[in-house]
Amino acid sequence: MERILEERRKQREEVLNQVREFAEELRRNLGKVTVVLYGSYARGDFNLWSDVDVLLVSERFDGIRFLDRYELFKAREGFEVKPYTPQEFSKMRNKIGWREALKDKVIIADDYSLFT
Repeated sequence: MERILEERRKQREEVLNQVREFAEELRRNLGKVTVVLYGSYARGDFNLWSDVDVLLVSERFDGIRFLDRYELFKAREGFEVKPYTPQEFSKMRNKIGWREALKDKVIIADDYSLFT
């Protein structure tokens, strides 16, 4: 049992490192960003079919249609990225769905001070 728990800790830490690397790539390409891991990997209850849920906030998305924003960055395989502007996220963060989703979160980068 201890071996299984250790393997899960290692898996989660590996994903956290991947999200940190992703955040640094985003900073190089987009400038200021807020990057937050949420969902099963943030909670620690992930499974084989879990994707890596990432909230991405950047002012570079301003004026760009939602689906076109994905052309500004390359998401890693298995990542489910939600790209918003700071203004959009400020409005959305109080909606019940996002409040619930962000109860368990890991703040990777917060250049916009949205979580301080």
